Amino acid sequence: MSAVSAVQALTEGHAHGWPLWCFVMLAAGVLVLVVFLRHQRRRQDNAPLVPLSLFRIRQFSGGMTADLMHGLLCGLFFMTWTLYLQRGLDMSPLEAAVAFVLLSVGELGGATIAAKTSGRFARRLPQAGALTATAAMVAYGLQIGSHQADLTLLAMTAPVVLIGFGLGMVSGPLADLSLARVPHEDAGSASGLFNTAIHLGIALGTALTAVVFFAITGGSPDAAVNRDAFVTVLCWVGGLLALMWALMFCLPKQADNQADNQAS
Repeated sequence: MSAVSAVQALTEGHAHGWPLWCFVMLAAGVLVLVVFLRHQRRRQDNAPLVPLSLFRIRQFSGGMTADLMHGLLCGLFFMTWTLYLQRGLDMSPLEAAVAFVLLSVGELGGATIAAKTSGRFARRLPQAGALTATAAMVAYGLQIGSHQADLTLLAMTAPVVLIGFGLGMVSGPLADLSLARVPHEDAGSASGLFNTAIHLGIALGTALTAVVFFAITGGSPDAAVNRDAFVTVLCWVGGLLALMWALMFCLPKQADNQADNQAS
């Protein structure tokens, strides 16, 4: 209910000129969240839905927040990227689909490397992925600014693949490191909260397109306007990636097996 109120307000607010009811819905969403947390606090000794003790585990709370940022930037980026490719560059739906395939190939490569290392590098691997994606976003933004309407699918291949590669290095290790030291009895709740975080982030990120993208374009199909709006989105996404990278300092510096070896 809390998320629905926030998403509805963010999605419809710009289109209706931000009337009072939008702010009422945002406030209602916060109020519902507060009431829910108070209810859960009273049930901590009686099978709570959300064990609040989980949030005292630094790596879980930091990792879950980073996961929320991950979903937020994905929801914001992928929605607006589709519009940029087809409106800003006048690509056909098939060409835009090929661009998504390129990103997916990069993401598969990053995820494969993350799986093969099996947590050997602990937080350094997802942090390296976040930095790689950030650098690729910056390069992509500069490329868009310099080529404008002439940017081809072939020319954007390198930054697009690198964006996917960086994001692929994040997802798996982030989940493993965030949940690694959660007590066994709370594993189900922790896993549910972690998965909810990224889906909530995607929903909020998609809703934020009304604020970040459509507030600039006004729904115009003009190519130049859509390109400028997408560059603004890349700035937001880069900021979210930087925040996600910083939150990963809450994750363990060493894998559990390395820490155990040093302790022994």
